[in-house]
Amino acid sequence: MAYDVFLVSASEDRDMAKLIARRLRALKFKVWFNQKQVDETFDAKDARNATNSTSMLVLWSENAVKSDWVRAAASVGHSRPGTLVQIGLDKTIPYEPFRTGKRHSVVGMTSRKTPDGFYKAVEALGANDGRTDLREWMGFGSKDEDERADWLAAHPNDPLALHAKAQREKELGVKPAPAPEAQGAAALAAASLKGPANGNGHRQVAGMTIAAAAARPSASSVIETVEDTIVSWGTMIAISLAILGMLILAWFFRSQPIAPEMRMAMPAISDGTPVAATCPAGQVPRSLMNDVMQPGPIINDTED
Repeated sequence: MAYDVFLVSASEDRDMAKLIARRLRALKFKVWFNQKQVDETFDAKDARNATNSTSMLVLWSENAVKSDWVRAAASVGHSRPGTLVQIGLDKTIPYEPFRTGKRHSVVGMTSRKTPDGFYKAVEALGANDGRTDLREWMGFGSKDEDERADWLAAHPNDPLALHAKAQREKELGVKPAPAPEAQGAAALAAASLKGPANGNGHRQVAGMTIAAAAARPSASSVIETVEDTIVSWGTMIAISLAILGMLILAWFFRSQPIAPEMRMAMPAISDGTPVAATCPAGQVPRSLMNDVMQPGPIINDTED
């Protein structure tokens, strides 16, 4: 954003800086002023705002000459010939190269008292912006309505006159004219709506596509949707048939009781199967009688 005035002051002089900024804004100067400035580093953002300003107004004081931020900002203004305007808040003399420059004294300035130095500083700022007779405007009182009207008529392009014109139109209910950028955007939009539409019902505007109407599905997209649906149902049917076939096979090859003949031919597991087949219930197997229950020799354990 471009500014008319880049206001520079020490943080200790913030109250006086606020007063001066308020006075300049009442004259419709666009003022850059950071009321919360605490950092002493003049960074890239500060430099950009300073170079985007028509004038730089430096408030010198005993505190300002000790501030690195003030000296850095003033150096940027000094590097741009004709943009630096200096004000003295007290009798402190700044260092070179600012020592030899003109300084407008505003010692004793209050909300009700305006020193001559402030009028001269305003005239210097106005000259950089191509504005004239601002001191005459500042001399008008609240009852000098006719003089104010004559001054505004004599300076129709001054920000004060433009502001007064906008206020009158607002009171009369007249809508302000759109900015040139807005007019260009409106014209581009109107031209795009009148332009031919392509095959999909869209209009091309500066590389962008604006829908002229609700998009209708094309024949190809409908066919693709139907084909996808058929494939999905076919897959589900195939899976269902495979599951049904597995169930049928499982029923045919289900488990059957083993016949005795087949059981006898099977390998014995710990002789359990032959014993169950050859020894009915209630009888002792012959192998057990021969190997375990066969009586042995009688031993007389009473002899020494």
